[in-house]
Amino acid sequence: MKPHVGTHAAPGAADAVAAPRRVALCILGFGNVARRLCEVLTARERDLAERFGLELVVTAAGTRSHGSLIAPAGLSPAATLRAAGLEPGDLQSAPAAPAGWGFAAPARPGAELIAASGADVLVEATVQEEGGAATAIAHVEGALARDMHVLSVNKGPVAWDYRRLADLAVAHGRRLLFEGVTMDGCPVYNLAARCLPGTRVLGISGVLNSTTNYLLDAMAEGRAFDEALAWVQAEGFAEADPSHDIDGVDAASKTAALANVLMDARLTPADVPRESIRAVGAERVAAVRAAGRRLRVVCEAEVVDGAERLPVLGPPDAAAPGDAPPAAGTPATGTDPPAVSAAVRLVEVDADHPFFAVGGSMSTVVIRTDLMGEVQVVERDALLTQTAYALYSDLLSLPRSR
Repeated sequence: MKPHVGTHAAPGAADAVAAPRRVALCILGFGNVARRLCEVLTARERDLAERFGLELVVTAAGTRSHGSLIAPAGLSPAATLRAAGLEPGDLQSAPAAPAGWGFAAPARPGAELIAASGADVLVEATVQEEGGAATAIAHVEGALARDMHVLSVNKGPVAWDYRRLADLAVAHGRRLLFEGVTMDGCPVYNLAARCLPGTRVLGISGVLNSTTNYLLDAMAEGRAFDEALAWVQAEGFAEADPSHDIDGVDAASKTAALANVLMDARLTPADVPRESIRAVGAERVAAVRAAGRRLRVVCEAEVVDGAERLPVLGPPDAAAPGDAPPAAGTPATGTDPPAVSAAVRLVEVDADHPFFAVGGSMSTVVIRTDLMGEVQVVERDALLTQTAYALYSDLLSLPRSR
């Protein structure tokens, strides 16, 4: 007799539920984002198994100053946190890690952890270096050489060496994914690839740094720059050393990343002129506000020559399962890249400008295309969980077979 609908078939029957596929992670950089990723994976363990057929384990993790972990048999994300002296959080807060946290083994070079991990996926969550991204780029290269997919929230590899690394990933049949490098977990690259196939991106503009939003708004309320900075730091909206934000380094890296991926620009952050807000007086900010406008740090890039050579966006899952798909923008073979100009500027925006209402932890980007016109994406109240979600969504985008 056939079982009626809803009856569980015996183990081994054709319609039995398959066991979750085990995916091993090597996590380099175990800071706030990587720790929150482990919390997200812990909270979504059942969803991952039942809805996506995945079991995520960690076989290696490394930090610069809090030790390292090698676990060939694999630890659950929760067990990985506990191995570092931490407990999973509730995803709604960002408590500081307790003093003395860390893995028992001493810190190891990233290359050593990649080699020892036997992992399927590298999570590159190290801090971006000054003046380049040599270490993170080497991590990406090492992982691809071992046939690992790579997920990155480090802007460096995409901002400094995207095209070569993307081509390398294709050559190895692996994925290089990096949704979290520009707007936390807000879909930008996935939006362009999945929802704008067949278009060419002619330009991008955006407000992509929340620290400068807070600073400029605080100055508009009458605070001097130093006073505004102290307040923003005390409220936790700025790092102890916010120079990358204030001087436009972070914004230039995001601009280069967007232009490289969406427009095949071949830029580095060093190619992006940037304007610091250090010299902006509170009087100017207040005067702009009194005139009904706001100052915003705006990232811009546009094609100035070679529009016909711009890559046509294609869906990232266009390839056969398990194969590396085309990048968000795949250039035509044998063509020179288009000429793209980019800059980070301090701009006065009127009340009817799409960036006027973008303040605090909000961010936005406008993608200008040939066929779809302008598409704007806005992220509100970006928090740590949103950045971790970028890695989570990238994990779910990986091919179902290796």
